[in-house]
Amino acid sequence: MSDDSAMIHNRAMIVNNLALLVKNKCNLSVALGGKETLLTVLLAINHQDGTVVLDYGSSDYLNKKLLKVRSPGFNTVFNGIQVSFHVGGIQKGKYRGSDCFIIDIPSQLYWYNRREYYRVECPTAASSYIQIELEEPGDGAKLEVREAYTLAMAKIQQKLMLELQQRTAEEKEAYLQAYRKMNAQSKAKASAVRQKFEEDLEANPPKPSPKLANVIRFTLADISMSGCRLVNVDPEFSHYLQEGAFSRERLLVMPHVRIRVSFKVVSSQVVSSKLNQEANPDAFEENIGVEFLDLPQSLEGAILRYVQDIERQSGLLDNL
Repeated sequence: MSDDSAMIHNRAMIVNNLALLVKNKCNLSVALGGKETLLTVLLAINHQDGTVVLDYGSSDYLNKKLLKVRSPGFNTVFNGIQVSFHVGGIQKGKYRGSDCFIIDIPSQLYWYNRREYYRVECPTAASSYIQIELEEPGDGAKLEVREAYTLAMAKIQQKLMLELQQRTAEEKEAYLQAYRKMNAQSKAKASAVRQKFEEDLEANPPKPSPKLANVIRFTLADISMSGCRLVNVDPEFSHYLQEGAFSRERLLVMPHVRIRVSFKVVSSQVVSSKLNQEANPDAFEENIGVEFLDLPQSLEGAILRYVQDIERQSGLLDNL
């Protein structure tokens, strides 16, 4: 256990991760001293008693020896993630009529992936993102900073106008579909109303909300308790999430919750495929790895609930 940042102390997350091991019937090994090791399996979590049920081994000798270990340590590997925990002791019990081991839910859990912390992919329909509000550079700002701001602001305005045009086109198509189903009398009334609507629209064309005039939104591709991966499809915005950059109190939007997070950009890589480039020479996609900083427990809980929701929807977890 060389990486303290992989040690989980949040009880809800410990239970959540142990439930994944139960769901996937992961084998656990526990050292008994010397070269002797016992293999067992997590069977269930008893939330009311705060205990975990493990399978009773096939060797009477090893079972009795485990019951005498004062602080047994359990180890396993789940999808490339190294998992370890210790408990104060272990006792014999019954589960569904058979012998079993019973331990307390551990107070901390080592959950480490050599490649990255365990993450879940965010559903594309969820519309989860991190939002950055641009601030106009001061008089003493470098030329490259002022140029990046000008390019980004122009791109934001272009995207907002395209969204307006798309909404207008969708509204018109919905009207035409409804119009085709009307009888002659209804069509005459609808045409008159529509004409007035379009005249007003031409006289007062819709404008983007001024609240969004300086806002960039980066879509979440995946998320964990330690950070997330963002996707940027506009090279004009790359300046604002360069590797090593820090960002404070940015809005993180997830279904049903909006929180403010601080983070550090730990990686940034353009990943546009050759196929995409052949279909669209201007295609651009950038993956941005983000590490959350100084998250209070209340915000950790909000992210954990989102992670659990994704896991349940994808069938990774039974209802806890």
